[in-house]
Amino acid sequence: EARAARIEEPEGINLVTVAYYFGAMLMISACAWFLGDKWESLGPVGALVTAIIYFGIALGVGIWLRERGYIVGGGLLVTVAVCLVPLITYSIQDVLGYWPEDRRGMYEDYNSKVHGLRLIMELVTMAAALAALLYIRFGFLTAPLAFSLWFFSMDFPAWVLGRNHLDWHENAWISVGFGAVTIGCGYVLDRTVHRPGEPRSEDFAFWCYLFGLMAFWGGLTSMDSGAELNKFIYLRVNLGLIALALFLKRSIFLVFGAMGAFAYIGHLAYRVFEDSFLFPFVLALIGLVMILATVWAQSYLKRISKA
Repeated sequence: EARAARIEEPEGINLVTVAYYFGAMLMISACAWFLGDKWESLGPVGALVTAIIYFGIALGVGIWLRERGYIVGGGLLVTVAVCLVPLITYSIQDVLGYWPEDRRGMYEDYNSKVHGLRLIMELVTMAAALAALLYIRFGFLTAPLAFSLWFFSMDFPAWVLGRNHLDWHENAWISVGFGAVTIGCGYVLDRTVHRPGEPRSEDFAFWCYLFGLMAFWGGLTSMDSGAELNKFIYLRVNLGLIALALFLKRSIFLVFGAMGAFAYIGHLAYRVFEDSFLFPFVLALIGLVMILATVWAQSYLKRISKA
């Protein structure tokens, strides 16, 4: 990609970034809603033509904006185009008659049954995302890549085993494994690719961490075991995520770890100690002690550094 002079606001949480990402989500949602609602009236060919036009506009305008220095705005439009690839692939398969008659027009049923055609959709989407990443190197392009890989990791084993779908517990473990691998990839990118001092350096590691944690934490949380030991292990894992936030200096780990820890505390409050009058006060006291201990530790470390 040619190096264009960047004329946007610096990256981070600001009005420009919020407007960009909100606009991209609106475009994806609008296309999915329109084609899902009008599929039967458009027919397979009409839906395919509409999706291709939508894809061409998003891709063309995105590249045009990138060349003029609007890096984030253009990158998001290219991402919108990539997100349309599974829809275009499905429509082509439908037009060619590969989907059974009773399955046609059911794009919103994308994740209900394992089918070889779904694997093709996921592979094509991954290829499109990788091709786009090679061209523009925009971090959010890892979103369609990560989601397609996640679905593929669940669909492929079921397809190999000749089953329509895996059960809930199997999918949960696959999500945990996929999330752990994605987090590991994020760590490698964090140490090799990401350079915070360079304004043109994309933070691919953040998106790997985010989608990896969504899969890992979501799969772990969905394993709703009734055993108290398993729930305590769940707490320990989430405390480990909080520790990783300190080690990696990534607040996203703190967010997911805190959600898991509070989920466990909620379990204690409403199940284990449901009738205990003192439990809320004990929790409050522990929180107060943690805050005061942190304050004392900071002042103590300052005195040591001055000595």
